[in-house]
Order: sequence, then structure tokens, then C-alpha cells
Amino acid sequence: MITDNIERVGKDNLKNEKVDKGSTETLTPADRRAARVSVSYLLLILAFFCWQLFDTWIGQHSLPRWAGYDVKRLDTPGFRLIAYTVIGGGLGGTINGIRSCLQYYHGFSQRYVWKYITAPWMGASLALLVYALIHSSVSVFGGSTTAEISTTQALANFAAGALAGYGSKDVFIWLDAQVQKLFQVPQEVPKVEGKPEEAAKSQLQSAGFEVGAVTEIPQGNGKAAGTVVEQTPAPDETVARGAPVDITVVTDKPDSAPGQG
Repeated sequence: MITDNIERVGKDNLKNEKVDKGSTETLTPADRRAARVSVSYLLLILAFFCWQLFDTWIGQHSLPRWAGYDVKRLDTPGFRLIAYTVIGGGLGGTINGIRSCLQYYHGFSQRYVWKYITAPWMGASLALLVYALIHSSVSVFGGSTTAEISTTQALANFAAGALAGYGSKDVFIWLDAQVQKLFQVPQEVPKVEGKPEEAAKSQLQSAGFEVGAVTEIPQGNGKAAGTVVEQTPAPDETVARGAPVDITVVTDKPDSAPGQG
């Protein structure tokens, strides 16, 4: 999942923060150059999106004009709302990238350069996705998205896009939840009974299920300690992918009782 990769990057950044607090300068020359290039790039992108915001606000549309498009066709409420949202997302992603660079500068690693290069464009893309989801919902419930836009509406879209770009990690988590709701895939539960606890958990997670409650029962019936003797839902039962699967494990603790986990 995308959120798993983001969490790993976040943990690495926390390590970098500890390095930053514990020393005054730990960067290699290559890491120092990468940090400066990343900050310089983000500042240029910040200026670009600020210019795009002003250019769109006054209706100049310089980039489409230079590309040969008929800018009169772009002077519509729908295009302006989308443009404000995307520009806001790009600015939000850029500002978050600059904040991250400055915060972790002394522990900066050049392997994160691509993270900062893609941050503005990822923010813009996420803002566009959020815009599409929200406005499609408004249309379904009888709202209008084609009327003349007001300054307040334009600023609201810009702010929503900026927040989506700045909080990209939280947006990814939200999008994962929406995907799981919309596209629930039925899947058979794998059989993990008779397997060691860790092997059973690994198999469930590999199949796309969550490990639910783990109940321990006293050792008996010749089962080795740590063996899974029961699971719910039962093997081969069809449930939604990602559903929790509870397991019961044999333990060699003499004072364990059913229901304890």
C-alpha cells in the first residue's frame, strides 16, 4: 500500500531528526548538495505556482496561450475551479516539501531527492482527485457545479487543494479507505489452522486480510505451543478482502484460560 511506503519514509525522517538533535553537522558533501538542490528546486516551483495562481486569477492563461490553445474556451467556471484546486494542491505539496527539507536538513539523505521532486506534482494530483470526488458527490445529490463562481468559492477550492497537497499522507489514507469501500473484493480465507502463529499471521497478511483477535488456550491434544488450532472466519469462507481473521493459538502457559488474548 502507498501508506506503508509513506510510513517507512516517516520513520526514516524521525531517525534523521534524532541525528539532527544529536550533532551539528553529519551531512556528506553529496547529501549537502542534494539538500540544497531540493530546497532550490522547491523554491522555484513555489514561485511557479504563485505565478500560475495570479495568471489564472486575472484570466491571462499564459501557458495555454503559449501552447497555442484558444484561451477563450478556458474562461469557464469549471476550468477556473479546477485550476485553483490544482494550483492549491501544488502549493501545498511544495510548502510541505520545503518544511520537511528544513526540518531534516542536518540528517538529509540524497535518496530522498525524488520525494521532494515529486511532492508538488503529487500534491496537485491529489487535489484534483479530491476535487473530482467531492464535486461528483455534490452533483449526484442535486448540487450545481456549473454556475458562475464567486470569490469565496474560488478561495474555498484553492484552500481545499492546498490542504490536500500539504497533508498528502492523510489524503492517501483517506483515499485507501474510499477504495476499500467502493471496490470490496470477495476472497476466500486461507487455511491457517495447524500452522505456527507467526506463519499464520504472515499468510493472512499476504492474502490481503488483517489479523484480528488472537486468543490463547492451554496446551492439549498433542498440539505444540504456538500452533493455530482455530480461525474465524473458517477456511475457504468468502469474505471481503481486508476483513479481520481471528485465530486461536495453543500456549504452554498453565494459567491461561479461553478468552484471554
